[in-house]
Amino acid sequence: MFELSEPMINLLLRIVMAIIAVALACFISNYARSSLERVLSKFGAEFAKRVAEIFRYFIIFIGVVAAISILSLETTILTAIAVIIVVLLIIGLRDVILNLTSEFYLILRRPFKVGDQIKVGDVEGTVRTIKALDTEIITYEGDLVIVPNSYFLKNPIINKSQSIVKHVELRLTFHGKGIGEVRNAVQEVLMEIKPELFGEPEVLTISEKENKVEALVSIPIVNVRKLRWLVAKMARSFSSRGLEVEVE
Repeated sequence: MFELSEPMINLLLRIVMAIIAVALACFISNYARSSLERVLSKFGAEFAKRVAEIFRYFIIFIGVVAAISILSLETTILTAIAVIIVVLLIIGLRDVILNLTSEFYLILRRPFKVGDQIKVGDVEGTVRTIKALDTEIITYEGDLVIVPNSYFLKNPIINKSQSIVKHVELRLTFHGKGIGEVRNAVQEVLMEIKPELFGEPEVLTISEKENKVEALVSIPIVNVRKLRWLVAKMARSFSSRGLEVEVE
């Protein structure tokens, strides 16, 4: 009759205990993931799901390390395996963790919301969606830009929708031009300077008197000191269209 030696019995017991450790870690990780998703759901379902998934893998990793320890591998081998796994996790999840951290910052700090007009780095436009890993911005040219959330931690954010806006009225006078030509030119120039403004520029009135056309426009700005620069830019834009303008 075949009899197991004591070392063989001990090895089998360690293997069984190692399997139990991994299975228990998987069970606990699934339960912890569900619980953490419920707790973090107030920050957004997508964010809660991703954080809970990372936490689940971390618990499984602890279970695997415990199983390797139960198998009584040499300390050097155990340490090497643990270091390799940690390094691989850090490399593989680096961008994900950074983006999730950034989203957590966006949720807590709330520097902007969907529909706000913002500028971050070289990207400027209207916020379309805020997701777990990225944010979609529609530029003033109509382009869709997908910005990784980590970008918001590396660059200052200007929220034009939450700034204190002053609406400055400018009277533009054109001599010797028709009202139709002036109306088109004014609309085009206002669209050109729109990226520099904190809202929609507006033509309040436009009328023709004797040999001149007068247009009253409203431009939303925050820094009044920038007004002189904007007026000069508008004058150059009108001049490039063959129109000389007087601004009051």
